Amino acid sequence: MSGRNRVLITGIGVVSPLGNREEFWRRLTAGETATRRLILPERDRDYWPEESAGAAAIPSDSLKETLQKQSRHDLIPFLAEPAIAHALAATSEAVADANLQLDGSGRLAIDSERVGCVIGTSKGGVRTLHEVMLEGRAESTAALDENPAADAWWPMIAPSGPASAVSSLLGTGGPLLSPVAACATGLMSVVRAAELIESGECDVVIAGSSDASLSPAIVASFRKLGVLSKRHDIPESAVRPFDKHRDGFFVGEGAGVFVLESEEHARQRGAAPCAEWLAGGMVADTFAMTKLSDNPEALCWLISDVLRRSKLAPGDIDYVSLHGTATRMNDVCEMRAVNRSFGDARHQLAGSSIKGAIGHLLGAAGSVEFAAMLLAMRDGVLPPTANLKTPDDGFDINLVPNEAQERAVNHAMKLSLGFGGHLVAAAVCRWQ
Repeated sequence: MSGRNRVLITGIGVVSPLGNREEFWRRLTAGETATRRLILPERDRDYWPEESAGAAAIPSDSLKETLQKQSRHDLIPFLAEPAIAHALAATSEAVADANLQLDGSGRLAIDSERVGCVIGTSKGGVRTLHEVMLEGRAESTAALDENPAADAWWPMIAPSGPASAVSSLLGTGGPLLSPVAACATGLMSVVRAAELIESGECDVVIAGSSDASLSPAIVASFRKLGVLSKRHDIPESAVRPFDKHRDGFFVGEGAGVFVLESEEHARQRGAAPCAEWLAGGMVADTFAMTKLSDNPEALCWLISDVLRRSKLAPGDIDYVSLHGTATRMNDVCEMRAVNRSFGDARHQLAGSSIKGAIGHLLGAAGSVEFAAMLLAMRDGVLPPTANLKTPDDGFDINLVPNEAQERAVNHAMKLSLGFGGHLVAAAVCRWQ
């Protein structure tokens, strides 16, 4: 860390199946779950099995009104794509939380060239793509070309759509990036944002991810892979991370966005940071495109490397936010890596997965879970692993089963694992 700028986290924004930041946190720590049977449009029922379940995000009702007040009518059409709408709503909440000054049009009132934007999504606007596909079956190509919304389709479908919309909303003029790393996208985006500040390229970065993948093709793909829970009759308690009887996840959607600043910039404006970024890292697990190796060597190396660069010992970590997909393979690999990396310190370690409560948010999983970890640090309350009745053999750490626990969190680590071999880890400490 010598010679590199210190990075502080000054704002948190969340859109989730349990609500925005404070409602999400209140309901999560109260043990509520948001996985439900999906209510499908009539026209889509030929594409979806009747028993499909998931966790739809609760949209922000005030976003359109806010854009109208700011005369940002150019962004309103893009709210039809939930991946973009979720990103904009979470961004607005994070910027307000950080108390960043805005001008009359809602843009940041600071040197735009020193402000970056790193907002990822794992696929782009798949909900819009589904709409275009259905319209294409019903209309000719010429009719589609004449559709008034046709000029907005590509920005809404592209993986760069949420990042571009957030950058346009705030008027950022620095680096504009949209990482794609499957289910590790959210945490990877925050790692990349921290690097922009550490290197001196930016003073402020808006970072996070958004995803809205409750689409027939996506759900069918995961069903084919065998990673979705079959407990559609009890969707509220179906997703069971680290439980001996787990059988997979349900797809969820949402967004998590953060304001990251250099220490100098935060101090100059009198910001109130919630945490300091210590280190983050990324490695590849080259075992298979959609599977994890039984030997978690790559993840072990990554955990140890992030600890080393954070100047922390395993026993310094109070809480680890686990990826915990509730699939047979992920949970075993992740817990083996945690047991091996933390050694004897694992017996004092607490960790949980929140996917039992909100489903698997895919590209937004890492960012929303990172937000939950920061809120745990803020309030000294650990979010529970929902639906955990019988921990699997060898899962030695305190998995915070079913009920939140009060515990001071001074140092925490987040793990994210994505299909295709994307492994990401990050460590933060409470701001003193």
